[in-house]
Amino acid sequence: MDSLSIHDLELRTRIGVPDEERKTEQKVLVTIELIGDLSPVGKTDDVSRGIDYETLVNDIRALAKTERKTIERLAEDIAAMVLQSYKPQSVKVSVWKEPLPGVRGVMATITRA
Repeated sequence: MDSLSIHDLELRTRIGVPDEERKTEQKVLVTIELIGDLSPVGKTDDVSRGIDYETLVNDIRALAKTERKTIERLAEDIAAMVLQSYKPQSVKVSVWKEPLPGVRGVMATITRA
């Protein structure tokens, strides 16, 4: 099956379990993979027959403006929006952030169909 991926989309969002952590925006990185048939675009070079990834990125950025406690919730919200708006067969979403001093990062990855 074909896939379209966006790697390390940098977002600024208010996220974290403690209220204090959500007081300021933090950087998170999102990687998203949409699984589906890319042949309509590949065979015709007609971008209107595929996913406009600039629009997709803007939709994800808009979604990140809402405050959340967990990266898991952000991943779920992105996956739900992508499935509803872009109709891939499935979507895989990874959200990465630096949670604590001395920890390079934590990442949640989900796959939904």
